[in-house]
Amino acid sequence: MLKELDKIVQRKFKIKGRFYLNDGGAGKTKTHKYRVFNAKICRDLLELGVPKGSKTITEYLIPKWILNNKRFSKEFIRIAYFCEGSMKEKRKNPRIRINMNKSEILLKNGIRFMEQIRKILKDNKIETTEIGIYNAKTRRDNTVVRELRFRIITKYNNRFIKVINPFLMWG
Repeated sequence: MLKELDKIVQRKFKIKGRFYLNDGGAGKTKTHKYRVFNAKICRDLLELGVPKGSKTITEYLIPKWILNNKRFSKEFIRIAYFCEGSMKEKRKNPRIRINMNKSEILLKNGIRFMEQIRKILKDNKIETTEIGIYNAKTRRDNTVVRELRFRIITKYNNRFIKVINPFLMWG
């Protein structure tokens, strides 16, 4: 997927990004990363509504141009699940969930963002649980962060997989 993204960036912006293996961070899992450093791309992304900096301590919502377009909304949910979702399969009924971390002082904004995701799912006839607030943690900068999380109601798992198709990237 990252190689495909690199092709798109090269085609649209005539620049090449860098690939590397990230072995740092909170988890013990190594992840592949792809980065592009370009001021014009950053300005364009900001203009489109992409948040700048750490999402945990930045206020943002889903841009209207995504919310008002059914295809873009589904793609947004697909990518949100790919980045922030999980599926617990070692159960009788697998649990599909989406979560995000938000600083305590921005919890209202985080809840509004998660409600936007839930509305897109509801518009696609996929029901979810309410949003729960969990696990207070303190970051290195002393910001207290909470986890916001909801899950797809089990009987809608198959519809989520069929409609959103979270395992297909660049769909």
